[in-house]
Amino acid sequence: MFNVIILTCVRKLNGERTISGIYNLLTGKRSSQTLQDAKGYELERYFGIYEGLARDEFEDRCKQIEKNQWIYLVDRISPIITSDGARYLDNYQGPSFEYFSGMNNHRNIREFEHRLLLVIQTITSIHAGNYTFIPVIDDSKAQRWVKRYYASLSHNLNQEVKGMYSEILDLLNNRSYLESELFTFRLSGAEVIGLTYEQMKRKYDITTEDAYVCIQHVLYYLFHEARNSPDSYPFLFACTRGLDGETMITQSAKHTYHYLELGWTLEAIVSKRRLKKSTIQDHIVEAALVIPDFSIERFLSAKDQQRIIAAANNMNTLRLKQIHQTLNGEFDYFQIRLALAKGKKLTAKGQSYADV
Repeated sequence: MFNVIILTCVRKLNGERTISGIYNLLTGKRSSQTLQDAKGYELERYFGIYEGLARDEFEDRCKQIEKNQWIYLVDRISPIITSDGARYLDNYQGPSFEYFSGMNNHRNIREFEHRLLLVIQTITSIHAGNYTFIPVIDDSKAQRWVKRYYASLSHNLNQEVKGMYSEILDLLNNRSYLESELFTFRLSGAEVIGLTYEQMKRKYDITTEDAYVCIQHVLYYLFHEARNSPDSYPFLFACTRGLDGETMITQSAKHTYHYLELGWTLEAIVSKRRLKKSTIQDHIVEAALVIPDFSIERFLSAKDQQRIIAAANNMNTLRLKQIHQTLNGEFDYFQIRLALAKGKKLTAKGQSYADV
């Protein structure tokens, strides 16, 4: 299952990024490069879905995939999917991951998970007469939310427990058997403590990474369905309240964007912030990627943007070096990156842009 996610990333990247680039994507590294990769390679859904993934565990998994001859490494660092790997990916029939929306929701899902696990434990425990349980979630923010939510209830706990159960059961009936089982055994209740990922590994003979991505996908699914049908799933919808989409711009880039909004030039911002020009350029590209109404015309006219996008489309590539050479060096890499950040993505052959 986790192999499928890695191989999907490898296929999309097509040898234009390293193993580290995939790791940064899955763990949600907030750098302009990783954000560009997520957008440009159409991998937004996987951004940040596994924030706690240890690098050594990820590298071990990649080595195993290479040993299976599903990928090979160019210059020992850049993975390419093999015919066997593509066949494995195409024939995969396990849980699908269509509900992942990491770029928009990975931080929302973390808070949603904490609220959901804790409120289920709280209400079922109190319903059973246990008022002295140890919270399974050590998150003061989530604990405060649960206290407020519990205070708002009618205190017909029998009805509340039945409502929680029916909503989750209804939605889990539409997931795979494994996803439903893993998620259910993760929950803690009145006299039951949810399984750890290590326990799930032993119980289902899967890896901890597989268990993790399955459960995370169920959480994205529950979040999505609750948001789309609040009347049908009032309990789950309540757990999503206040968890709105956030801008993905990093704090440092946000400062640069503030000066841009004030009309400052790139050179003035470099001087004011005492950062390298390339760093400020990274911030501007980042803003172009994640702020929909950000105009880049002060750096590149609409006509020139179209020329760059046309060149990328004609060559069926988003490699900066190739585009730069094709346009005879007329535009620098910063301008090309800006145009690609705001322009349409290439879909043919699954290709996207790269820095070199």
